[in-house]
Amino acid sequence: MLHGVGVRLRSNWSQLAFRWAFVLTLMGLIQRIILFLVYEPITYSDTNAYLRLAKPLTKLTLKGYDGTRVPGYPALLALAGLDEERAWILQLVIGFCISLILFWMAWKTTGNPALGALLGGLYNLVPGQFLFESNLLSETLTTLAVIVGLAIFVALMHKQTMRSKLPLALLLGLAAGMPGMVRPYFFPVTLWYLPFVWAVGGRNWRQRIATLVLYSVGPLLIQGGWLLWIRDTYHMVSPTVMAGYSLVQHTGEFFELLPDDVASIRDTYLTFRDIQIAERGVQTNAIWEAIPAMSEASGLGFYDLSRELRRLSLQLIQAHPDLYLRNVAEGWINFWKAPVYWQPAVFESAMVRSLLQSLVVIGRGLSVLINAAFLVLSVLAVLSRRVRKRLGVDVFMALCAGMVGMISVVQTIVDHGDNPRFLVPLQMVVFYVVFRAIWSWWITRSSPEVLRSLP
Repeated sequence: MLHGVGVRLRSNWSQLAFRWAFVLTLMGLIQRIILFLVYEPITYSDTNAYLRLAKPLTKLTLKGYDGTRVPGYPALLALAGLDEERAWILQLVIGFCISLILFWMAWKTTGNPALGALLGGLYNLVPGQFLFESNLLSETLTTLAVIVGLAIFVALMHKQTMRSKLPLALLLGLAAGMPGMVRPYFFPVTLWYLPFVWAVGGRNWRQRIATLVLYSVGPLLIQGGWLLWIRDTYHMVSPTVMAGYSLVQHTGEFFELLPDDVASIRDTYLTFRDIQIAERGVQTNAIWEAIPAMSEASGLGFYDLSRELRRLSLQLIQAHPDLYLRNVAEGWINFWKAPVYWQPAVFESAMVRSLLQSLVVIGRGLSVLINAAFLVLSVLAVLSRRVRKRLGVDVFMALCAGMVGMISVVQTIVDHGDNPRFLVPLQMVVFYVVFRAIWSWWITRSSPEVLRSLP
């Protein structure tokens, strides 16, 4: 038996992909063990809200769930027993899995395991990604949800028989519905998948319809069921009950333009907005401090106030689209800035802290450079068929690049808060698109016959 195991190990070790996967696995394990020993879970104001929402989920019920967040991340905290350290360990495990899935995804779509190892390795080395695993926020879980969906699509794309495709289509639908259940601005991802599932769904329209129908089951059950629960419980059609408050992140900048018949709401908010601007220079997130006073001044409860703020914000947007679009543009630009969320003071060793600070600067610089390359390559690919051929743009690359582009717009339309943070779950998708484009460009440049063979 041991001899047979040894033979299989020697056989696997002779394969380049296995060796790269082994190195990546070892790297990911060692890194996260060290991080666990020298760092700690980092909490934010959002963390307390997630923990509060996780409490009813520990009893496997939505009774008492107030709808202020989608339930994905609270469910992870409930799984951890509301314990911050256990939640942190789960996120470290999730990050380890993400790096290996990225390796597999890049390897299978290029045939190049070294490119896969580069992508998975960079996830382990770019501080904006691996340090975020220690933040008790929803981004790491969202990253897993996004990457798992993309990996299942890769598997679906490579299957030839309907017997293999149909179960994967069902699984993909379930996976595609999950990112939106962790971060609500990912809700449209399920719709984005539709034309791509159709494209790889079979050889004829009947097979493609069957694949699309099975894919649709997951989003209808997961997201549709959640939207129905919110509607029936809180009488809103929205992933959360916070839509009105989130819109004030935009409209709060010109809230003084509201009419006098809503002066109680308007003036109360302006008081908090002006204090925030005096202290921090921006009005972002002033709404969260203002809610109790606005509720008292208006006589509206939490949910009614959200509905009213949604109505008033839409009224302001309609009357002043230029002011709103200016904020939208600013939020879109901020989306690509790739900040690093960490707490240097937690590291006791000055040498470790200094090393990580240098890595943060390098990692952020690389991320911003890759983001800029992504935008330039995307524009060129849209404008030129020849560029698309040189970049190796296929169904999967279009799915990935388009998903990033769509989310970059959706997130700034609905919110104007922490826009730079919203790219975190998609940062490695951006890396994948750019690295694969560069790799394809190099292959076609060095082998003109490859370029001529492309459709």
